[in-house]
Amino acid sequence: MADTQSVSIEIPENLSDVKLSAYKKFILLANEENGDELALYYFCGLTPAQQEGMKKNDLDLIRNQIGKVLGEKPNLVKTFAFKGKEYGFHPKLEDISMGEYIDLDEYLKDPYKNAERILGVLYRPITKKAFGRHAIENYDPDIHHGEGFEDLSADIFLGCLLFFYRIATNLQITFLTSLEKEEKKDMINNLTSLKSGDGMEQYIKLLKEISYNLRK
Repeated sequence: MADTQSVSIEIPENLSDVKLSAYKKFILLANEENGDELALYYFCGLTPAQQEGMKKNDLDLIRNQIGKVLGEKPNLVKTFAFKGKEYGFHPKLEDISMGEYIDLDEYLKDPYKNAERILGVLYRPITKKAFGRHAIENYDPDIHHGEGFEDLSADIFLGCLLFFYRIATNLQITFLTSLEKEEKKDMINNLTSLKSGDGMEQYIKLLKEISYNLRK
């Protein structure tokens, strides 16, 4: 907590201190020119007018901290509690259903717009726990669409997104081996977003640029 010119500021120490809703708005709106101003607004609640009234040294300290937060590469969060329920990450992605896979492929074309829906597919209420493992509810797209997940911390989403992108190619291979020739052709055409990873590369590039600018 910092107090500057009667302005009470909550400065995030890491991504677990940042709500997914705020992170989404920042990523969808930020660019090289406005990144630092938007970061201070969405992560610390500082309006542009408040930022203008603050000392440069104080702003530099806050920007530097936010730059460190944005530079994090969070690990996968396997379970979390939310609104009285315990949710678990998909325990066996190699056995993911076709419905889950197709929905994920569609949502991952615009991962920040669809962040809650991605979480709804990959995290579901735990039905059984034993020996460090867990089982989750069967996927139902009419139920598991991530309602309310915008209130989760950003590290949960980013950790699972990074994890999923790393294994996406292997998942494609698993599915394509079980499809007929014509079906494979159609699926390959529809899965370019996961195979190329262009969305994640652009995201990482943007974050690096903004993080660097914040810490200059």
